[in-house]
Amino acid sequence: MQRLFLTGHGETEWNVEERMQGRKNSLLTKRGKEEAAWLSQRLSGENINLIISSPSPRTLETAEIIRADRDIKIIQDEHFLEMDAGDWEGRKIDEIKQEYPEKSYLFWHQPHLFISKNGEDFYQVRERVLPRLKYLLNQYQDKNLLIVSHPVVLKVLLSYFEKRPLEQLWEGKQILGASLSTIEINGDHSRIIQYADMKHFRVMPFK
Repeated sequence: MQRLFLTGHGETEWNVEERMQGRKNSLLTKRGKEEAAWLSQRLSGENINLIISSPSPRTLETAEIIRADRDIKIIQDEHFLEMDAGDWEGRKIDEIKQEYPEKSYLFWHQPHLFISKNGEDFYQVRERVLPRLKYLLNQYQDKNLLIVSHPVVLKVLLSYFEKRPLEQLWEGKQILGASLSTIEINGDHSRIIQYADMKHFRVMPFK
């Protein structure tokens, strides 16, 4: 039985400002570092053999906080970078909705129809992420893995285990930073036992 743990980076300055992040980076807030530390405590009793992190500074810092003083290797893997949002990155989400109402609607409500001129679409994210996931699960099938990534990528990963089509990507529970999803994998069979769970949060998450 293999276990796969999935989480995202803790709260960042741009999360607070409600800006689109994508490939650009913003620093973890004090709260974001606390969220990672809470998750570290929650996972302290779990047998995690390897941590795979997006190379973004915000995810790497989250991964390092989660690891704490445990002897677990962190591997940077660019396959798990956030969706490239092109020239939307760094802009406030409300401004994007006002300036690009149709494209913004497709992004959030009909992701299978969203097209980006200078970034990625959701199909490209899926084609980047899922083959790498399958490779890692096969390469380390006797190991328990923790992947530290970003909301869109995490949704794509979880939709794979849910067998959810791309047009339903945003349905279900919202994935907030430093939440915990856990999948048990036994050969060709898998089961999600936790989905974006936040029991380790000491206070209510930022909204």
